[in-house]
Amino acid sequence: MSYWDTSALVKLSVAEVDSAQFQHLAGNAACIMTAAIARFEARTVFRRREAEGVLPVGEAAILSAEMDRDIADGRVVIQAMDTSVEHDFAKVLELCFSQTPIIFIRTVDALHIASALASGKTEFVTADVRQRAAAERMGLSVKP
Repeated sequence: MSYWDTSALVKLSVAEVDSAQFQHLAGNAACIMTAAIARFEARTVFRRREAEGVLPVGEAAILSAEMDRDIADGRVVIQAMDTSVEHDFAKVLELCFSQTPIIFIRTVDALHIASALASGKTEFVTADVRQRAAAERMGLSVKP
């Protein structure tokens, strides 16, 4: 099982140029782990894509419901936001902001990396360029 950031998870539902890469990675996984916050981030992305006209009207609600079913069925596993995530979050911030040059990481990106670390997963799937550097620095194997 690998840990998936929302940027990668959304590509399984919304067709983008590189979605096939992520579909392939997901096809090789028994299930996918992510943070609880990914549900909210994904809903925001789905609704934004609908507002932009990339998705048809009503599709955001359908995709959100599909994600909820994937979670309920265990295809997507949620890493709880517990004290271990809080501890690992502090480690991510300290390491990123003490680097030369500094790795400027956003809060949600650091939460995803901390969730991956707390879960014990070593493979981190993301489409976010800035997040990649931080995840690699934390010792995670970043895909694709």
